Amino acid sequence: MNIKKLKCFRAVVIHGSLVAAASVMNLSQPATSRLISTLEDELKLKLFKREKRRLTLTPEGKEFYRETEKILANLDDLPRIVREIKEGGTRTLRIVALARLANSLVSPALARFVAEHPEQRFSVDVRGHRDIEQWVAGRHYDIAVALTRPCNHPSVIQQPFFDTDAMVMVPRGHPLEQLDSVTPAQLAEHDIIALAPGLRPRFQMEEIFNSAGIELSCKIETTSSVMACQMVVEGLGVTIIDRLAAMAMDQNRFSLRPLAPHYRLQFVLLFPPGFEETPAITSLVRCLQDQVVSSLGEHATMTGDRTNAV
Repeated sequence: MNIKKLKCFRAVVIHGSLVAAASVMNLSQPATSRLISTLEDELKLKLFKREKRRLTLTPEGKEFYRETEKILANLDDLPRIVREIKEGGTRTLRIVALARLANSLVSPALARFVAEHPEQRFSVDVRGHRDIEQWVAGRHYDIAVALTRPCNHPSVIQQPFFDTDAMVMVPRGHPLEQLDSVTPAQLAEHDIIALAPGLRPRFQMEEIFNSAGIELSCKIETTSSVMACQMVVEGLGVTIIDRLAAMAMDQNRFSLRPLAPHYRLQFVLLFPPGFEETPAITSLVRCLQDQVVSSLGEHATMTGDRTNAV
């Protein structure tokens, strides 16, 4: 399998047709079609199905595209790596974070980090629960902040980070705001905003309701924890979230109430296979830990070793 076939495959996925992909690849349409056909023959997979004049991915094609994108993203990063080697400078620190923690944890932690390492270059991506493990396993990032347990990829290095209670997030003036704590049965009487099936926060919410013997019925589903919080603020319903994620919202437009019984959310840091500790990584982890303590105080239990961060 050669890289040209993979790039052609990606071009078809992104642009939706052989004609558009051929233009991007500077190839004829027949040549582009042959590359896709030989790729499918080589893989013994049907990657596309034709819908009207567009090509759409099959389920197998979607899985293959996820893996292909990681490979090509690493290849796209090679020029930068070579440039940094030639310049003899500090290598760019590659960070990925869950959207729910990007604004309230990662951004202020990076402000601490830059004060200690003003010359350090870094990049920050935001990805969803489904993708982070695979991207870290592919060595596309140096650190992931932070993934809720468990980590399912055997080659990813997992380090405990912190634990905190799950909270019920309600709009200001909502009836549940009057309670000291909220049970799943009480939650079920109101419009619930949940993450989509298959996502880890959805598994957690289902576990909370199943343990109480209550059927989870969601009025609204979304793939984004940030969107779920924003919809609560807009008065569309209630959700279960961690305190840090809620901090990114307007504090005057919602309230948090503890779950009864308590449900503990566990967060981790992830590192790629063959990870080698550097002073920059050690410092960044310490800054992240300090930010959690500063933001959550007694509401967080630091589960990592703060004296030896990595």
